[in-house]
Parts: sequence; C-alpha cells; structure tokens
Amino acid sequence: MPSGFRAFTCAAAVVVAAVVALTVFLGLQSGTDAAAVAASAGLLLAGGATAVSCFLRSRRSQRRRRGSWRLIGTAALVAVSGNLIGAASGGPAGLSIPLNDLTIAAALTLSIIALLMFPAIRSRRGLAVLVLDGVVAGSAVLIIASSLIYDNLLLTTSGGLGGLTVLVIPVLDVVVAMIAVLLLVRSNSADRLTLALIASGYLFYMMSDLNYAISQAEGGYVFGTWTDLGWVSGYALIGLAAWAPVRKGNPAVARPRVAEIVGTVTIFAVLLAAGVLQTVNSGGPTTPGRVILWMVLVAAACGRELIISRDSYELRLNLEHRVAAQTADLRHWAEQTRALLDSVADGIYGVDVSGRVTVINRSAREMLGLDDRVIGTAHPHELFHAPAPDGTPYPIEECYVTEAIRHASVARSEDDVYLRSDGTEVAVEIVASPIVDPATSEVTGAVVAFRDVTERREVERMKDRFLSVVSHELRTPLTSIRGGLGLINSGALGALPPEIEVIAASAEESAERLGRLVNDILDVERLASGNFEVRPVPHSAASLIETSATELASLAQRAGVTLEVGDVGGWVVADPDRVAQVLGNLIGNAIKFSEPGDTVRISTAPGRDEVVFAVADEGRGIPADRLEDIFERFRQVDSSDARLEGGTGLGLAITRAIVTQLGGRVWAESDWGKGSTFRFTLPVAPDAGQRPPAKSAL
Repeated sequence: MPSGFRAFTCAAAVVVAAVVALTVFLGLQSGTDAAAVAASAGLLLAGGATAVSCFLRSRRSQRRRRGSWRLIGTAALVAVSGNLIGAASGGPAGLSIPLNDLTIAAALTLSIIALLMFPAIRSRRGLAVLVLDGVVAGSAVLIIASSLIYDNLLLTTSGGLGGLTVLVIPVLDVVVAMIAVLLLVRSNSADRLTLALIASGYLFYMMSDLNYAISQAEGGYVFGTWTDLGWVSGYALIGLAAWAPVRKGNPAVARPRVAEIVGTVTIFAVLLAAGVLQTVNSGGPTTPGRVILWMVLVAAACGRELIISRDSYELRLNLEHRVAAQTADLRHWAEQTRALLDSVADGIYGVDVSGRVTVINRSAREMLGLDDRVIGTAHPHELFHAPAPDGTPYPIEECYVTEAIRHASVARSEDDVYLRSDGTEVAVEIVASPIVDPATSEVTGAVVAFRDVTERREVERMKDRFLSVVSHELRTPLTSIRGGLGLINSGALGALPPEIEVIAASAEESAERLGRLVNDILDVERLASGNFEVRPVPHSAASLIETSATELASLAQRAGVTLEVGDVGGWVVADPDRVAQVLGNLIGNAIKFSEPGDTVRISTAPGRDEVVFAVADEGRGIPADRLEDIFERFRQVDSSDARLEGGTGLGLAITRAIVTQLGGRVWAESDWGKGSTFRFTLPVAPDAGQRPPAKSAL
C-alpha cells in the first residue's frame, strides 16, 4: 500500500473516531456546561489540526496549489479563533459587531480566494462567473430559507454593521460551498476525492453558520449543541482533504461543459424557487434585509449573464473568423490541387467509396473526350472501361477500382483499354491506389492514374517487326558466309599464307558471333510474339550439366579459367536444348567475366518439388541495385561490357523467359568484388525417386 494512502487511511480513522465520540457526548450532555467545554475543545483541536494539515499539504504542493492550501490553513486558524471568542464571551460588550462574526467573515473570504486559486487553469472571466454563481446561490438560499422558517433572521436586522454581518456571513457560507461544489463538478479523477472532502466540509460549516445566525436572531446562541458538531465536522473534513493521496493527472478543469450546464441550471433553479416562495408568502414580512438580498441576487445574476453573453459573443466572432479563414484556406487548397492535377500530363480520376467519379483532371477529360458532368454520375467501369474482345463487359467485381476500395489493394503498371466518348479505344497503363482515412484506417475511395500508351505500343510493334525482318534477312547470307569461311579455314581449297590464315580465322569467329546475335534476336522476337516453344520431358540434371560443361570446356581453357562441376543429381522436367541454351548463357558469362586462374563452379541441389542449379564465379561481382536489371533486354552491368567482352545484353533476358516457361525461376546473388552466383530452378520429374541417381563423372 502506498505511504500516501496509508496516511490518509489513518487520518480518516482518527476523524471518524473523534466525530463519533463528540456526537455521543453531545447526545448525552447537550446544553450543559460540560457539553460547551467539549464543543469548545473540539473546535480548537479540529481547527488547529486542519490548519496544520493544510500547511503540511502546501509543502508538498506546487505553484498556485501551494498558496491555496496556505490560505485554507490560515482561514481555519482565523475561523477557530472566532469560534473560541464567541464561546468564551459571546462577543465583547459595547461593540456593535461581535468580534467573532468579523473573524468568521474574514475566514470565509480567505476560503473563497483559496478556492478560486485551486484550479490550475482558469480565466479571469471564469473566476468571476464562479464567484457570481456563489453569490446568486447564497442570496437565493437565504431568501428561500427566510420565506420558509427564518423570517426572524431578517426581522431582527436593524441596519448598520451589526445587521450586515447577519446577512453577509450566510451569503459567504453559501458562496464558498457553491464554489467548492462547482469545482468538484469540474474536477477530474486526480482531484475528485480532495474536492469532495473540501465541498462536504464547507457544506457542514455553512449549515452550522446558518443555524448559528438564526439562533442569535431568536435570542442568543448557546455552545454545546449539534451546531458545534457541524463546525467540528466541517473542520475535520477539510483537514482530511489535506491528507488525500496525490494521484497522477492533470489538475486542470476536466469537464467545463458539464460544469457550465450544472451552474446555469442551478442558478436559474434557485432564482425560480426564490421567486415562487416569495410570491406564495407575499403576505409575510418584507424586511430591509430581504430587499438587500434580492438586490444582491439580481445584480449577481445579471452580472453572470452579461459575462457569459460577452464570452459567447466573442466565442461566436472568433469561430466565425476561424471558419472564414479555414474556408478560404480550403478554397485556396482546392484551387491549388485542381491546378496541380490539371498540370499533370497523365490522366487522373478519383472515386468515392461507392465507386462514383468525384474528380477528373484535364488530361483525363481530353484523352477520353469527357467533361465535368460525369462527376458523381456512375462508376468508371461503366463510363469508359472497354469490354472484352467479344463485346461482353468485364465483371465490375474484378475491376481494379473495385478491388482497391474493397481490399485496399494497389494495382501497378496494369494494362487496360479505355473507350473515348466517340467509341474509339485507347490503350492505357494504370496505377490504382486506395484512399485510406488515417484516423479510422477505413478506405474512403480510390484514385487512378493512367497514361496513353498507344504510341508506345505501336513503336514497340514496329521495332519488333524491324528486328524480325532484319534478323531473317541476315540469317541467309550469314549461313553462306560461315560456310565459305569454314571451307577456307579447313584447307579444302588449299593451304593459306600465314597472314591470310589469321584474317580468315578472325572473320570466321566474327561470323559466328554475328550468328549468335541473330539467333538471340530471333529468340527475343519469338518470346514477344508468343511463338517460343519448349518441349519439356524428364531428364537427368547431371547429363544436362555435363553436356554444357563439355561444350564450353575449350572456351574456359582459352580464357585460363577452371571449369569445376560439383555435386549434381536429380531428375527434372526440361527441354534439353533450351536448358543447354540457359546453361550456355550462364556458364559463358561466368567465364567471360572471370580472370585467368579463377574457377567457375557448377552444381545442383535437389529438393522435394524442384532442383536448384547454380553457376558461381570469382569475378568482379554485380552491384546490389543491378541484380534485377540485368535480366531485362539489352541490359548489362556496365555499358563498356558490350565493347570489351562482347554480347548484346539479351542472354539473361532469354534465360529468364526459358526458365519461366519451364515452370522455374532464376535470380542472381553477388557480393561486389567477390564474384556472383546465378541460380535457377526446374520442376522435379514425376517418379524422380524411382529413377536411378545420375551423378556427374567430371
């Protein structure tokens, strides 16, 4: 148990025990001298203990709270001194104002100041409203009380300072109690216990002071009665509040709206009650004191409403200015956004959560022949998404706009066909993204950006057609050139001089390289047109690697590179000719980019569903940001590679296409400066476990 809570529990036990003991004693000895002595002693002890407790609490408090607790402790000392003066002498003779009334009034004034300092955050107008609420409530309560049972209190008011104190003390009592109750209503959990005890203490004190004032008006007050118990209980509760455990939390006002409502309802309720009772008892006495109370009540209520009205007026003006400023900002932002969207060359349109078009930029309107009248009319799938080639519309549930809204998915670089308003088609490439509310994480719509790719696709078709024609036209003469150079170099036409023999060999090698280039271009053209065929059959992975290693052994020997075949095994579903082309590309590249003395290693790793082939070299490696780019057409690690090492940048693109068609995948791993490893997978052949293991003999 925390030490603060233990101290509070002990203090509460002491307070309960003391109040119970005094209650029992007054019940047995009420009106006797012993009861008066006991009441006086109780007032002295309770007031002194309260003062000490408040001063101790002030040492543990900060800023304004420290001053509040000090003022409450001082008020306790002043009030208990007034109680003791009244108990000892009943008020010094010859004075028009009993001295104890002055001390009580001073103590209540200090309490009001202390409570007004209690909130950590409070405007001056808020403090004024709080004070006026207490004044109105105090005056109204006194009017109600006088109309019911306390007419003697006002009938005995003869004017002067003595009569004024009879009215002022009850008013101050009710003001203090009202302020304490309003603070309790506005408090948060950190202050609720403390303010509940303080409000309860001042309510007890208020009731005892009212009873004391009536008793004095009816013939004199005698100590040793239940009224003294109320004072003692009030002191004890306020002192116990000083021992309440300090909880974490912001001590500022927590519920101002609730407090304003409660305050307003309370004020008008007491005003109504006072007016009704005054009307019902109109035949009763009308005293100067009651007139004064009504004047105070009306003045305080008017002042309160004037302050609240001014606050409401200033708040309304402030809100109007803020709304006007924010509206102007929103209008400027909307115009700026509109200008920004219209300046983009790509088409952009947005939809709401139901799929209706909410915004469309200028480029989209011009490309599709639309205007702003389409906004809010229909789903873009119904407005301009083209149907299938047979004329049937695609399901709207499969539209990327619908998927972006329903599943918060993003569609990137997706091809589509849109219909212009005149019925013509336009090929587009789109990116569709959901619009997500950051506060609720809910999809509120989607935005689609699209680009007209008609011209780009036409250029690609022309390029592919050109490459196809050129490749076929080159292949026929190349065959004759290679054949003729082969006859010359073989000596079939006679021996050649050494100089001519070197030139002829170089020409034959160049013709071979040109032939491979033409074949690569033809393969790329077949891949793009969908005419690239593979014929997969079960095959031994070891025999595939041995065949390629044997064919490339002479190339490795000329480059001074060791070709090493590691552990290979497994059966795969593959087209032997196409896999040989893949291995030829990978092993040839490894040899090409290795230094003399390096080793190129070939191996496989059979798995349950696939066999992983690996070709590793000790060359310069590949940068991490280029490991994907090199599988695109006409891409190499360095543009100088084409000049220094030869090649066109088509080999790896063809490799990926072949492996993909065979149901596998290919990727590269590399540490810059430490070599590279290219891996690809092929599906395991059916019944591979029943086939004899094929191991390489190399």
